Amino acid sequence: MKFSAAILALTFSAAPAFAADWAPAVNPETLSAVAAPVPAAPSKASPRDGANYSGAEELLIKEFGITAITLDIPEAEVIRQDQLHSNTFCFEQGMRLALNDVLENYKNQAAPLAKALKEIGSSGQPSKADIKTARQKVMGLLNNPGSLISLVRPYKFNQPPNGETVEKNWIFFLRLNGNSYWSVVDRSGVKAPYIYSPQ
Repeated sequence: MKFSAAILALTFSAAPAFAADWAPAVNPETLSAVAAPVPAAPSKASPRDGANYSGAEELLIKEFGITAITLDIPEAEVIRQDQLHSNTFCFEQGMRLALNDVLENYKNQAAPLAKALKEIGSSGQPSKADIKTARQKVMGLLNNPGSLISLVRPYKFNQPPNGETVEKNWIFFLRLNGNSYWSVVDRSGVKAPYIYSPQ
């Protein structure tokens, strides 16, 4: 018994030395030496990568011929918005209306097509040839890996500056040629789709 008590006492007396080797003191210097892992940047996904909602990918490729734009349209979010909110039409129809507005709306001076018309020197009522040229320019912007189309989620980044809500609208954020746009499609179908940019 005395022998084991002596071993136990020796163990306890040596514990601080072992502990000192095992764990450093916690102070500002040791805390600043710890490198927290940086979250990986989200990988860019184009319509051909299969990383987004398949309905969005198929629509972009088959109907619009857009294959290179960066997409951020998670399937789980499409399903969530479809189930939680009252919709007159499905996500695919909402996205179709949004893209058609991007490619056809030249009357709104903040729309990509109107900006493209201005860049080619068209003013007033544009000719069909000017609209076609401007539309090709916008298609070139859409079909670029540096461009982005994203489904806006509630309380996340890229909220529309005019306060439109996901509860009432399918909202798409677009980044084209460094400019930000919001394409808004009324879920009830009462209001016409529109696009705008704060720039």
